[in-house]
Amino acid sequence: MKILEPNTGEKIVPILKYHVYIFATDTKNKFFLKNIKIAPGQHTWEWVSLRTDRFIDISEIEDKYCSFENAINKAVNDPYSTVYCFESFDEVFKNWKNIKYVDSIITIYKSQEDSDE
Repeated sequence: MKILEPNTGEKIVPILKYHVYIFATDTKNKFFLKNIKIAPGQHTWEWVSLRTDRFIDISEIEDKYCSFENAINKAVNDPYSTVYCFESFDEVFKNWKNIKYVDSIITIYKSQEDSDE
C-alpha cells in the first residue's frame, strides 16, 4: 500500500496502469480507477464509486474522455482526497480499514474581526 503524494519534488513519477488505485475522500467515500470501454476504440478512465447505491454514469461523457494520467493527477492533487496504490485487489482487501482520507492541508484560514485602529 502506497499513498501517492502531490508535489514530491520529482518532475515525473512513473506508476503502473495495471495496479489498483483507490481514491478516499474527506467525506469517507471510496472510489477505484477503472478503464471503461465506451465504444470500439473509445475508452475513458473514471473513478468508480465503491458504494452499492451508486452506478457508473457515462451519459454526460460525450467526447470528453479522460486519460489515465489525467484521472490520477487530478485526484492526487485534490486536497480533499487521498489516492492509494495497491499491487492487487487482495492487498486492497487486507488494508481496507486503513484506506482513509489523510488531511494534507497545512494552511487554514480563520476569520477575524476588523480592528478599529
